[in-house]
Amino acid sequence: MTMRAFTPTEERALVKLGDLPGETFLDVTRDRPSIYERLSDKGLATLTLHKRQKRARLTGTGRYFAELVASKRGRP
Repeated sequence: MTMRAFTPTEERALVKLGDLPGETFLDVTRDRPSIYERLSDKGLATLTLHKRQKRARLTGTGRYFAELVASKRGRP
């Protein structure tokens, strides 16, 4: 199995989720949920529906990739 490179929007989404404190969910209903669904399909994020709002958070693997992407972009 090969993994394609992240698109710039996927990178931004990973960094955005990686900046959340702890196990906090991010409301992605007004964002582009399809990006977070792709991350979920790859096992990097979980997507839940709560009171008609889509919420996302990183998995352990997703947190690892978020840290890699953030360091690549020059963030600590």
